[in-house]
Amino acid sequence: MSACYENTYICEGNTSMTRIIGLIALKLAAIAGVFKRRKLRQIFQIACSVFFPLVAVIYVLPGMSQTTSSSSVCARPTAGSIVKNPPEIRNPNVSNPANFTVLKIAPGQNCYQVNGNLEAPTLRLSPGKEDLVLRLTNRLTGQSVPVSQQTLCVGGMAPPNSTSLHYHGLNVSPQCHQDEVVKTVIKPNETFEFKIQIPKKEPPGLYWYHPHVHMQSEEQVLSGLTGAIIVEGIGSYNTQAAKLPERVFVLRDMELSKDFPTSDTAQPDKDISINSVPIRYLGGGKYDPPAVIEMQPNQEQFWRVANTASDTYLDLQVQYDGKVQPLKLVARDGVPINVDGSKDYTLPVFHILLPPAGRAEFIIKGPGVGVLDAKFLTLNYDTGTQGDNDPQRTIAKIDTQAQPTAAALSQASVETPELTVDLTQVLGDRFSGLSQWNPIQQRTLYFSETDPSVTPSQFYITVLGNKPKVYDPNFKTPDVTVQEGTTEDWTIENRSQEAHAFHMHQIHFLVLESSDASEIGMMRDTINLPAWNGAPKTPFPSVKLRMDFRGAQQDTSIAGTFVYHCHILEHEDKGMMAPIEVKSL
Repeated sequence: MSACYENTYICEGNTSMTRIIGLIALKLAAIAGVFKRRKLRQIFQIACSVFFPLVAVIYVLPGMSQTTSSSSVCARPTAGSIVKNPPEIRNPNVSNPANFTVLKIAPGQNCYQVNGNLEAPTLRLSPGKEDLVLRLTNRLTGQSVPVSQQTLCVGGMAPPNSTSLHYHGLNVSPQCHQDEVVKTVIKPNETFEFKIQIPKKEPPGLYWYHPHVHMQSEEQVLSGLTGAIIVEGIGSYNTQAAKLPERVFVLRDMELSKDFPTSDTAQPDKDISINSVPIRYLGGGKYDPPAVIEMQPNQEQFWRVANTASDTYLDLQVQYDGKVQPLKLVARDGVPINVDGSKDYTLPVFHILLPPAGRAEFIIKGPGVGVLDAKFLTLNYDTGTQGDNDPQRTIAKIDTQAQPTAAALSQASVETPELTVDLTQVLGDRFSGLSQWNPIQQRTLYFSETDPSVTPSQFYITVLGNKPKVYDPNFKTPDVTVQEGTTEDWTIENRSQEAHAFHMHQIHFLVLESSDASEIGMMRDTINLPAWNGAPKTPFPSVKLRMDFRGAQQDTSIAGTFVYHCHILEHEDKGMMAPIEVKSL
């Protein structure tokens, strides 16, 4: 199916027909002049007046309808709207691929239009069943490249409005046409196909997708280009979670809707949204009315929450009439917390800090009938003296007053999609025994920045002993080389006065040491490092991680070149990223 360019009524694929129609019109006009008799000339003109509108209906109007469709598909809900789960696509494969089109819908707003009528759907995947097949077409404005001159996976500095797609958290191959971000650049008007094998041992849980072009990542993620991925089979680890109504919440951030005076110290660095329902700052400490999450009184639900924000920390909490509610934690960063423990185990927590890219899955009990003020909020998080302002704000109020409609009741089975999963096919034990493996090497890496008074500011992630440098997309030698089939222990330090979020592509890591005791023993793919206070004799905040490079020994090879970086995307775009090569077995 041809896709329409923004703000035009002519679809790609029909442009050549438009030219042909134009040539025909010129020829017919010339022919009309040949007729000597006025009556013949009038008959000819009438025939033309029928022919051209008919051609317009056949060739041009479909483009109009597609453009109109993209506008309606990508329409943003208003503040205070009821939060709905994103649309879903289950197991897109070679015979039924997910066709993504990147569209600009407004200044600072882009959209993933998928299969013509969906925006940024959740991709539900069955581990080891079929390859994920996704075709991405870039319709952002820019210089078009003829098909004969298009190059794939060659890297280098990307031209403006290029894009790509990273499958965040999936333990999959970094080769071209899979989860490759170092050299994959999809330029304007190009189409690129991904074909990714989802490992049989991939843990069931919440992952996500987003663009990953160096120096353009922050802008594109802020524009709304993110979505959720669910690897199915959570019932293998938590029977209760699989039986409960499921809510998928994609939290995003975006630029403030307008400029506020510097004297307004309450203003956040970014606005936020939940499933595209905005919670914007209005000035003077006031916000849009929060979004609305509907629940039945005392109802238990299974919430899957992804912080897909570009730069914003979210410290999640639920309060009923000011009283903090316990949340039963099921999984972090796509991995059940009991992956090496007893089935159905949950961990009671009273808040969950999600750095940018972090995810949490938990069971929540709805408010009782007598509760007057039930809300889902993010607490203030101090990112440091040089960091952003991420203040407390209410994301959504939880409403138990609404009566479910007949249509909603008839779709109750849709709310428990995990019940349809064949758990005999779910292994999920990719990280089994990682804590007992002997690391072959110890490394120390650290985050640092240039003096904020010096512009342009530069951000670094450096292997101890090396000279700090910003990421170079034309690098010749990776900063780190490791052998597949091994593990290493890495200590990550934060030597700057703002928080950073360490993320490694292709793998997860086991948290061995952290100042946050709740992190220890967890499998993560993104982890927070708090800001250093700047005192000369104060230790740098740090974590110690067991990096799982076993790859093909466990299931699927991760051999190739990929990256690790700070997942505050402003920092990544300014150089806080480095390449790593995993040599094959």
